[in-house]
Amino acid sequence: MNISQEQHNFNNRLSIILPTYNESQNIVNMLDAIKNVLPYDLYAEIIIVDDNSPDGTGKIVEEHIKKNKEQKISFKVIHRINKRGLSSAILDGIKTSTGKIIVVMDSDFSHPPEKILDMLHEIQKNNYDVVVGSRYVTGGNSIGWPLSRKIISLIGTLIAEHGLGIKIKDSMSGFFSFKKELIDDIQFDAIGYKLLLEILVKTNSSMVKEIPYTCINRKQGATKFNKSVILDYVKLVKSLYKYKKEKKSS
Repeated sequence: MNISQEQHNFNNRLSIILPTYNESQNIVNMLDAIKNVLPYDLYAEIIIVDDNSPDGTGKIVEEHIKKNKEQKISFKVIHRINKRGLSSAILDGIKTSTGKIIVVMDSDFSHPPEKILDMLHEIQKNNYDVVVGSRYVTGGNSIGWPLSRKIISLIGTLIAEHGLGIKIKDSMSGFFSFKKELIDDIQFDAIGYKLLLEILVKTNSSMVKEIPYTCINRKQGATKFNKSVILDYVKLVKSLYKYKKEKKSS
């Protein structure tokens, strides 16, 4: 694993994890958008975990960081040799993070950067362990998704609710924040794309808050959603069901 760090480590309160694969058309604008919403007195780090993108996403990030030195933000770029999956990318980012609070989000603008501070507020001021950006609570929405994907997302949510006992409305969300200490003793399977679901099952925290956001389908780049994502989700649910069953009997 090659880690390039362009600035000094601060005593960060916030680490933002951006897993990337072929996001050359979005990543620079996303980094600038995040930078613009963070208040001046908040020291944070942005960790980009790139899965050897053929379109050069990782190199583009490196060059952008060199040209844009920031005192309040530190940057790390993790270059992974192969495309190894979203959940494992997030975990690699978390392992190198220094913040007490982690935010996980996509870099294609489907997750609005302006919601980061709302998540931070709920954890710092209201002491929630996990804050989930939700499309399915009042005020949440998704725009530009085909009907088939909406149906698949709904089915996945219902499976998580009835098969794993998850009570929140949007357990399929890829936009979430949590206290890093919450997962200190967790062994992750990191199957597929749904790390939030694994966190919810294995931490069993009741201090979970959903905040509404509007998910806008990407305008640049290709979607990562395909049949393998669905198969990985089925594998993850089976693994988590087995985990809960063994936990209950122990």
